[in-house]
Amino acid sequence: MTRKEQIQSMLAEQPSDTFLQYALAIEIAKTGDIITAIQHTSKLLKQTPDYLGAYYQLGKWYEAIQDFEAAISTYQQGIKLAATQNNTKAKNELEQALWLIED
Repeated sequence: MTRKEQIQSMLAEQPSDTFLQYALAIEIAKTGDIITAIQHTSKLLKQTPDYLGAYYQLGKWYEAIQDFEAAISTYQQGIKLAATQNNTKAKNELEQALWLIED
């Protein structure tokens, strides 16, 4: 059983598990299907907008498909959330990603 299949099996038992949903998106992206990973993560963030860890990766996937406007917006949303959550490390990582894309 692949890692993706394992995660899907766990999600069948725990469909609302945010970490498993995010892990599935990561596994999907590893197969090269960035569009589906983006769709999956976007849906996740609509359901759980405070899942801070997903913003950085989603921004990177947008960059990979050269949708820089969406990447910038995603990073900005993540920066605001990180500030709200007092998560300096995540905020700095998101700011750096934003800085690199705007440079």
